[in-house]
Amino acid sequence: MARADLRHQNLRRALQIVVRDGGTATRAKIARETGLTSATVSSLIAELEQSGFVDEVGQASSTGGKRATLLRAAERGHEIIAVRVRPHLIMGSVFNLAGEKLAEDRADFESDVRPDDVVEFVERLASSHCEQLLAVGIQVPGAAESRVVVESVQLGWFELALGELVEEAVGAPTHVINDAHAEALGELIDERMREGVQLFVHLGEGIGAAVVHRGELLRGASARAGEIGHVRVVFEGERAQCRCGLYGCLESAASMSAMIGDEFRDELTADEIARLVYDPYIRARLAAGASAFARALRMLAAMLDPDDVVIGGAAPSLGPDFLSMLQDELDLYRAKGAGPVAVRYARPTDPFLGAAQHALMSTLGVRWNHPGVALAG
Repeated sequence: MARADLRHQNLRRALQIVVRDGGTATRAKIARETGLTSATVSSLIAELEQSGFVDEVGQASSTGGKRATLLRAAERGHEIIAVRVRPHLIMGSVFNLAGEKLAEDRADFESDVRPDDVVEFVERLASSHCEQLLAVGIQVPGAAESRVVVESVQLGWFELALGELVEEAVGAPTHVINDAHAEALGELIDERMREGVQLFVHLGEGIGAAVVHRGELLRGASARAGEIGHVRVVFEGERAQCRCGLYGCLESAASMSAMIGDEFRDELTADEIARLVYDPYIRARLAAGASAFARALRMLAAMLDPDDVVIGGAAPSLGPDFLSMLQDELDLYRAKGAGPVAVRYARPTDPFLGAAQHALMSTLGVRWNHPGVALAG
């Protein structure tokens, strides 16, 4: 490995420990964990301080000798913008390098959101709340790869270089990620979720999935792993036409829009969704949706044998009844030879956290993984 590459790798290792420890890291601790010499660590921290990534924040408790200096990720400068795009809504948040939220904003639209609307929204957030923008993460419904929205039926965008458009406007690396992958990254803030195999399913106006193996997203050959929304699962009886034009798709039977009706929008609050599901007619549709959803989950779980099946998006607002319907369907027709499938709702986290984590990982190669970052916003 070239000397410059080794230096870069060691800078990333040192910064990861500082980011991870949330203000309790010291030079001695970094040296112990990395196996680097004290002189090398001091040089790395000096460079990170000079670049504005790391601040000294006081002295550690005395252990009998000279007290060590505590280090933490910078509170200002190197901000990260996370944006969530919906057909008639753009929402955004600004985080500092330590994972603390600095600001939040939204813009509603009567007509369909355009790419230029996203660019203008990010520009406004950057100019109002960022001293030095480090990176932008943009979360969209549909398939996404790197800086490109590969295919989003909901937004009507196909092969759109959205990241490139934003990057040209704000001068910071911009990374695009889909809903399910972003939600999986939000859950993975909890380090306990980084072992084995997890299956995450985003249930909202659309449906998408993410597969995680040992803490890493599996994206597939064309970044379309988890695009399960338009797989046909309903073959009998009356089949609804999906927005993609086909009939009997998972999304047409089990998305929140299909189960609750046209009243549902991703931006509804949990209380607003809870009020809708009291309707007996909607409860019947929830049961039908759970049946269709179980068909897809049963196949996926038999293939992956996951440690966890996590349902996120707006679905947790449906409460325990829907989860029980889904679990009952899974238990009723358990596949022979396959393990039991247990489902749970996603933990409450800040809704922008996954897109922000993706931007941080893609730009610096480090990630948040301490409990304080994962609190719901």
